[in-house]
Amino acid sequence: MCGIAGLVCKDLSEESVLRFQRACMLMQHRGPDHTGVLRQEGLFLLHHRLSILDLDARANQPFWSRDRRVCAVFNGEIYNHRELAQQLQLDMRTSSDTEILVESFARRGGDSFSSWNGMFAAAILEPSRQRLHLVRDRFGVKPLYYFEGDGFVAFASEAKVIMEWLPRFELSSAALSQYMWFGNTTGADTLAKGLRKLRPGEHLEISTARAKITTRRLFWSMESPPLRVAVRMEDAAVEVRARLATAVKRQLAADVPVGILLSGGIDSSSIVAVAAPQASAPLATYCVDYDHNIGGKSELPKARLVAARYGTNHHEIRITSDDVPDVFDRLVYQYDEPFADAAAIPLFQLARTCSSQVKVILQGDGGDEVFGGYRRYAMLQHRRLWALVAASYRFLPAGRLRERARRIRHVLSQRDKGALFATYLTQDVAYHSPYRMLDDVVAVACAAQDWQSDYTMLTAELNTGNLAEDMRLADMRVLLPNTYLEKVDKATMACSLEARVPFLDNDLVDFANALPIGMKVRGTQYKRVLRAAMRDALPPEILDAPKRGFDVPYRQWLRGRLHDYAHECFAAMDNPFLDRGRCLAALRSHRNQELDQGPLLWKALVLATWLKHYGSRICGIDGGAMT
Repeated sequence: MCGIAGLVCKDLSEESVLRFQRACMLMQHRGPDHTGVLRQEGLFLLHHRLSILDLDARANQPFWSRDRRVCAVFNGEIYNHRELAQQLQLDMRTSSDTEILVESFARRGGDSFSSWNGMFAAAILEPSRQRLHLVRDRFGVKPLYYFEGDGFVAFASEAKVIMEWLPRFELSSAALSQYMWFGNTTGADTLAKGLRKLRPGEHLEISTARAKITTRRLFWSMESPPLRVAVRMEDAAVEVRARLATAVKRQLAADVPVGILLSGGIDSSSIVAVAAPQASAPLATYCVDYDHNIGGKSELPKARLVAARYGTNHHEIRITSDDVPDVFDRLVYQYDEPFADAAAIPLFQLARTCSSQVKVILQGDGGDEVFGGYRRYAMLQHRRLWALVAASYRFLPAGRLRERARRIRHVLSQRDKGALFATYLTQDVAYHSPYRMLDDVVAVACAAQDWQSDYTMLTAELNTGNLAEDMRLADMRVLLPNTYLEKVDKATMACSLEARVPFLDNDLVDFANALPIGMKVRGTQYKRVLRAAMRDALPPEILDAPKRGFDVPYRQWLRGRLHDYAHECFAAMDNPFLDRGRCLAALRSHRNQELDQGPLLWKALVLATWLKHYGSRICGIDGGAMT
């Protein structure tokens, strides 16, 4: 795991390189072990290394192919690098997966990307052809940002590098609109207009002579409808178990200490269950308990069951909310864009603790999307029934239950599939506009944008014939990379900790996608094939427990630990985007419990804090909406 960055420029001055290199130091936490650079005419590449495989200096980057035709900087891991080395019959100079990336590209060019089973964001230089290739893994585990300007292209693993290097930038009203609805952006756009993310599975080709992007393509995309396999549940379960075991074996490979984050849920418990028989020594497992567990939802007892069954070296970590105000400001900056998933705070606290003992952690992200673990999939299979039930909200007493039923009714009444998916995944509704804390002019600019566009464009391609399966695939394409994987990457890499996600192994996902939705979800049974695969390996307390969400008490924090911070932040605001009076009034009514404004207040506070960091560089919002 590392941080990469680069600059392609027609007239690359020494001053520009020095400013860009200084900006790159803002992401040195991604790779504190070594920094390497390559400087050529019109080109600058940088690599911050977090040494995981082959700790020797021979594996440092930028890394050249044996014939010196290809050079790369690379963030991530190619888990099947040993198999690829055998297929290519390579005489290896290192034991690093970076060498496989470079040599396989030197032989097969862009056709090599689909053979890389792993998480990666890479920049690959072909000097003789005056080409630079940017590529991101198929599921978007590793981030990569880029900005194409007049006569230059800049890219980096973290957007803050580019935003620091650019003299000024505009806000994107389209991206701000998405943020106010979802708490993060949902596609390639970022809040800095022109600054974009490579999409999962995307490949960009840049002419280094012209300093211009010449080709954009997807080297991989999910089949829709996926190719189906005809298989019995029993056989499918055996295959899932075998592929998960292979994925975990690949991802345990490292030359540094590795741990597993064991939550007590089926996903992380399954990882431990298939990892333990393959380990030569007891596995290091970590479970966390938070002082803010709502309703006493401690994960410790179930995690202990699994740890005891497999004889792991188990660590229990207790994390408090005492430093939430200090962590909040740091994380807003770390996430580059406003990012309002409050679970980033305890995840960062956990990563900070784990990083003192291990350098790599395996965890269960992706299991819900791959195997159908969300309740909404079952609801969508019985959409008409749930719509009728939710219509009874009118007869419920005022309160959260009535409002929740009203929202479900609103969601399920959407006729367009893209609108249905987008509306389902926001906590806000049209009859309570999320723009109400923005300045009036900015709110008008945001309201003119289509905040659902990433979903409506995607769902036009999803034709499985099953609404729940379409949404599962949409979650893999939108929600997973832009919310959950983004949350994990930034929180863990802030602590120089590499997080690996075995459930997103290429071979495992390919097989799971080929299974019919009924093997994943039926009625109120979720992850059916995964549960069947692990039936003899995990106790009923794990396999048959109801799904439990992870609740972060940000509503209470805004009335308690974070109230004074929020009040000071809103009162001191000096930006033309948020309305100071409305934010303070909302905070007051929330604290007095007159109206629950927690979700929108949280988004407003994150945005206000982000603007505090970047406001001096923002020169307006597209369309000229400034006050």
